Amino acid sequence: MKAPQHYLNRLRKQQLRLASRVVIADHFERPVRVVAGFDLAYLNDHAIAAAVSLRLPTLELVERKTLLEEVSFPYIPTFLAFREAPPIINLLRRLEVEPDIIMLDAHGIAHPAHLGCASHVGVLVEKPTIGVAKRLLCGEYGQEPERVGEWVPLTYEGRVVGAVFKSREGCRPIFISPGHMITLKSSIQIVRDCIRGHRLPEPLRLAHQLAVMERRRLLGGRAYL
Repeated sequence: MKAPQHYLNRLRKQQLRLASRVVIADHFERPVRVVAGFDLAYLNDHAIAAAVSLRLPTLELVERKTLLEEVSFPYIPTFLAFREAPPIINLLRRLEVEPDIIMLDAHGIAHPAHLGCASHVGVLVEKPTIGVAKRLLCGEYGQEPERVGEWVPLTYEGRVVGAVFKSREGCRPIFISPGHMITLKSSIQIVRDCIRGHRLPEPLRLAHQLAVMERRRLLGGRAYL
């Protein structure tokens, strides 16, 4: 069922209010010690949030945790944070080690309202967040970067909102954008520090694996079918 326009207008106004609170400046201590990656998998009307925290620069495992939570907000493109932010935030609050940086499989300010899920979460929890997405949501860029580690700027409405980053040979680039309390330069550097031969940075790659594994475990138990 298509959401009524007046409902979407109300949500967009809420996004714009939150977007006005986004800070694109580095507000974290250096060196960065712990980066936590978050991803979601779905099982009927439940979200499986997964978090994997790694220690820089070695990417040693610090913590991994999952959370199963019922979701009621529908899937609406460009409004996904209203669906995905609650389980992510609830899982974040259950972590035993507080991360210095939060990395989400989502967009940051590279979003029509300059408030993707990474920015949305960052503002609500007042922590530095980075969005790393596999697909372009909005904006434009020139030629894709050719060499691993290279990037080109992503612009939207005349503003640089992210980076098109080549993370692995033979793969499409990923889209990095600052979420909150971090600059684009630092976002790129931290993502680069977390790449280990795969398309996605390790915190997100491992969080995705964990979410999928937990979904398979639950399906095997037939608990939520």
